[in-house]
Amino acid sequence: RSQRMYLACGRKGRVVPLSQIHSLRPSLQPRAWLDVMASAHTSRSDKNEAMEEILILAKDKDISRWFLEEGILDSLMYILSTYFRNYSSFLREEPPTHETSEQFISFKPGGEAFHHAKLAANCCVALGKAHCAAVHTEGDLLLMSAYSRGSVPVERQLAQMLFEVPHHMKVLNHPGGQGGSVGGGGNDGVVEGEYFTLTELSMQQAEDLASSIKALDDGRIDV
Repeated sequence: RSQRMYLACGRKGRVVPLSQIHSLRPSLQPRAWLDVMASAHTSRSDKNEAMEEILILAKDKDISRWFLEEGILDSLMYILSTYFRNYSSFLREEPPTHETSEQFISFKPGGEAFHHAKLAANCCVALGKAHCAAVHTEGDLLLMSAYSRGSVPVERQLAQMLFEVPHHMKVLNHPGGQGGSVGGGGNDGVVEGEYFTLTELSMQQAEDLASSIKALDDGRIDV
């Protein structure tokens, strides 16, 4: 598995204004959209537009592989895990986590939080398909044929990607100041008091997560 160490979520750096990204050379646009997703300063609507563009770009296997290598899953999984966590809190009639001040209706189908998370699920599915097409069919004509015929379930492809591509996950209930950094950059794993760690999922964890993400990709909520 890849051992990418830096965090691609909650970054503080400057990003290209969205209105200017389309005028960049095509080769520069994937980086610009990734920066929008990784930035702490871009809005939900900015990230929604970025995900719509990533859905188009991910049809190219090389660009999709680049997105995964550069950590796109960090921001996508942050959106999804935050959504699932808050939706579950509302279902249990518990106070929502400190991560949101929104009402439950926003997390239901048709709501803004739901739409945001569904776009993240759409991107994960697209990246999962591209990952498996690129990694698991290379030199294997029989397997390539199976993927092209659609006989390998999308949920299985998504689980395979989640199992093989590590991503940074938020550490809940982390004792403040105790570690939390990732890699050699000091505070690479700390964003505004939130702690992240590079995580490799077991196959069972990947399959369970893939099931919830695929349901959201289909417009359903399964938590």
